[in-house]
Amino acid sequence: MITRPDVFDDEHLPRHLLHREGAVETLTRAWAPVRHGDRADDVLLHGPSGVGKTALARHTLQRLDVHTAHVRCLGQTTGDILRGVLADLPGADPVGNEPLEDLDLQLRERVDDPVVVVLDEADGLPATDALPRLLDVPLLSVVVICHNPDDWLARVDDRVRRRLAGHELGLDRYGVDELADILEARARLGLPPSSVSREHLEAIADEVAGVAREGIQSLRAAAELAGERGHSQIREPDVDDAYERARRWIRESNLQSLPIHHHVIYELIRQWGPLGGGALHERYDEIAAAALADVDRTPLSERARRNKLDKLIAYDLVAAEGQGPHREYRVVDERLRSTVVDIGTVVT
Repeated sequence: MITRPDVFDDEHLPRHLLHREGAVETLTRAWAPVRHGDRADDVLLHGPSGVGKTALARHTLQRLDVHTAHVRCLGQTTGDILRGVLADLPGADPVGNEPLEDLDLQLRERVDDPVVVVLDEADGLPATDALPRLLDVPLLSVVVICHNPDDWLARVDDRVRRRLAGHELGLDRYGVDELADILEARARLGLPPSSVSREHLEAIADEVAGVAREGIQSLRAAAELAGERGHSQIREPDVDDAYERARRWIRESNLQSLPIHHHVIYELIRQWGPLGGGALHERYDEIAAAALADVDRTPLSERARRNKLDKLIAYDLVAAEGQGPHREYRVVDERLRSTVVDIGTVVT
């Protein structure tokens, strides 16, 4: 039934972002100085997973004639982030082992026109000094994309907070009618005519509580199920059965996208959970060094582990129940295993 699978990919960028017109205008104003050769404003873009933060940034930047760089910061070091920016700039060729001071110099040499750097998945960015280094480049501006702005701002220094003061943009989940409009537009592009009713689109939008990514993947799953069942149109049972398939796809994609430290914690919880915080840290201390030896990574501090747990929860991979010392962690889908690490041989 699906005629254009790419329409349902996370990377697909529609020509028009429905019901984000105000946010597009806000970013356009913030970045307008680049049209006159000046540095754009820095922006902190935040909101729950799946509401289109990255798509909004990409879409708006396409409207401007400006050099851009896009770096996914999760699990990256300062050097990784600086090299990622350079790799997206014309004429730069970072080799992978330069000292940070050399990377700073290369950035200053290459950025002779305005550049906007998208720092995606930036929740772990305050643990590095990449952002202060980027802010030192005169014509370079950043858009920081994170989930929780209060937590993020609490972990950066005063200079960074001042640069972002007054330039925060939060995205909320869509309303049912709004998300149904978005799904209808995807259906027109990716499905045969009249293959899904507005009623079913609204049902999907309501079930996923306005999260665009879940809605789009649920529509995709419903179309696949309809095709597998020989239906010429998506029917109610196809919609009802689509949600779990879509959520499993999203969880698999989320887990695959995470760095190795998250995988170690995830697998500990999957194999030994539910685990309280104390038991989780004890298990981690027992196996982390051996689990990370092959990739030349050092075990995390307890604070860093908590940050990784927050990401696993935000990605619907781990659920937390209870409060304080009674808080326990369990995986949401025990069938989903990491393909990055195998801690079975090191767990005692």
